[in-house]
Amino acid sequence: MSAALHATTLHEGDGVVVTGVDVELSQAVDWSAMLRPGRGHLVLNLDGHAVILGHRIRLGIVPGTVSLLRPGEQENIHASRLPGGGRHRFVIISASPAWLELNFGESPASLHPVLRDGDPGGTVQFGQLRSLNLAERDLTESLLQPPVPRSLRHAWFRGKGLECFSLFGGAPSKGSGANDPLRQRLDAATLWLRDHFRDDLDLHAVARHVGCAPHYLSRLFRQHSGKTLSQKLREIRIDRAATLLREGNCNVTEAAFEVGYNSLSHFTKAFVAEKGQRPSDWRAG
Repeated sequence: MSAALHATTLHEGDGVVVTGVDVELSQAVDWSAMLRPGRGHLVLNLDGHAVILGHRIRLGIVPGTVSLLRPGEQENIHASRLPGGGRHRFVIISASPAWLELNFGESPASLHPVLRDGDPGGTVQFGQLRSLNLAERDLTESLLQPPVPRSLRHAWFRGKGLECFSLFGGAPSKGSGANDPLRQRLDAATLWLRDHFRDDLDLHAVARHVGCAPHYLSRLFRQHSGKTLSQKLREIRIDRAATLLREGNCNVTEAAFEVGYNSLSHFTKAFVAEKGQRPSDWRAG
């Protein structure tokens, strides 16, 4: 496999390494070296297909999933990213055994069995995969494009490492998952905002789509996402604008109009609130 997999180390320190990949592939590449034996790994996969082969498991990775891995020290694994759709976007968060012990050692049962120390007989498989919901996809997107100034990223990633292992690496509980009615409503509201991000927020339209009262939806969304619907719409708009600016497809004025802002000053204020810098500085960087 001659193609090179360009990976960016987003954070390294305190026992955690965060690696981001955003590449186009025309042929398969080996990414086994990114999954070091003995460490706990979260693979947050937005786009692209991959496979991981080991002595005890064959794990197929598809878009929109998170995988939990903790290969044994002597585990000989082979991981390959596969061509097909072309684009591969994913984040790997790797934690050392000492970091996992420090943060979860007092309550090991709270950690997913895959991430705990496997028993010597090898009865615990080393891979687990589940789908990402929309909120978790947003979290993964933020890891690839940190919403804080560079000077604050070390502290931000340190917190995100613990957040992600708590969110994705926790022991499975009954009633969690895609069939949870609450999660379905939150996902439906987020999807509606994504589909109508250029329009002004219509709370009643969102509520009708989700199937609940407007005031209840507002309270529910803020309580479980930490943001109001207006703040979530602003985040979606600015993330889209940031991508347009970074890729050089638009100037600042064009990006503002493309994502639904009719006032350049309002766009700039919103951009600074989300990204910590002016859109012109973001584009230059």
